Parts: sequence; structure tokens; C-alpha cells
Amino acid sequence: MTAFQILALQSTLSLVAVALLARWVVAPRLSKASIEAYLLPLAWVHVFRYMPMTLLVPGQVSPTLPAATAATIAYGDLVSALAALAAVIFLKRKWKGALAVAWILNVVGIADIVVSTGAAISARMYDIPIGFNWYIVNFYVPALVVTHAMMVARLSGAGHFIQEDAPEEIARAISRTSAKR
Repeated sequence: MTAFQILALQSTLSLVAVALLARWVVAPRLSKASIEAYLLPLAWVHVFRYMPMTLLVPGQVSPTLPAATAATIAYGDLVSALAALAAVIFLKRKWKGALAVAWILNVVGIADIVVSTGAAISARMYDIPIGFNWYIVNFYVPALVVTHAMMVARLSGAGHFIQEDAPEEIARAISRTSAKR
């Protein structure tokens, strides 16, 4: 297998595992919570996005990694981490604007994933020694994708689609609506 194929396999398996964990364990436990309480643990996952700053530390990755790619990824994740920290504080305190800050986290964070992924693929990072960052890509990024999806779903009002018992809840809602007619 090529390095790209291994990366794709590992990332896909992690994405599936994290998605199942979210659907079967996390979402059911958060489903009855207020929106702030639902978003808070999911936002915490993003606070640690400063980790790719190691791409900028001499000796941590191959010097063949283009500096512009390293900077794009490192600083994009740093901004995302700061947005997550702000969201965590706003959500925990239930301050006015907490949901707006949560939306900012998601817009910034998703944009960062898209831009960083493009930069990494263009630079063929999968063929360059990147040390610990390989694990970030293969484990942490799938967790970021899943938690972004969960937060956006809840913020947009579509959160019921990620709950384990969503089909039953939808059927009950349809039955209640039909019974009222």
C-alpha cells in the first residue's frame, strides 16, 4: 500500500469509529440537554487544535515540508483552537451570544479543515515525515469532523437526526400529528 492509501484507510476507519461512538454513546447522552450543555463537550474537543503548531518547530517534521503548508495548517488550527476556547467559556457561562460564538467556531473550524486538507494534499504531506502529526490527521481530525457535524446539526435544529432513537421519535411525531387531524 502507498502512504496515501494507508492514510486514507486509517482516516476512514477512525471516521467510522468516531461516528459510531458519537451516534451510539455521545448523542443519546446529550440529546435531552440544553443546547449550551449539548455543545459544550463537543466544543472542548476543538480546544486542543493548537497541537499542529508542532509543524513549525524545527526537528519535529521533515524540512522538506513546505513552510507555507506548515503555516497554513498550524495557524488555521490555532485560530480554531482560540475560537473553541471562546465558545467553551461562552457556553459554560451561558453568556449572551454563546450560540453565535459556537457558530463562529464551526465556520472557522470547518473552513480550516477544508483549507488545511487541500494544502496537505497539494504538498503531498502523506509522503513527508511529519512525526506525531500523522496521528493528529488519522485520529483527531476525524473526531473534529464528527463533532463539527454534531454541533452544526444541533445549532441548525437538525440534531434529532443524529440521535440513536431518531426513527422512533419521528414515527411518534407523525402519529401525534395524524391523530390530531
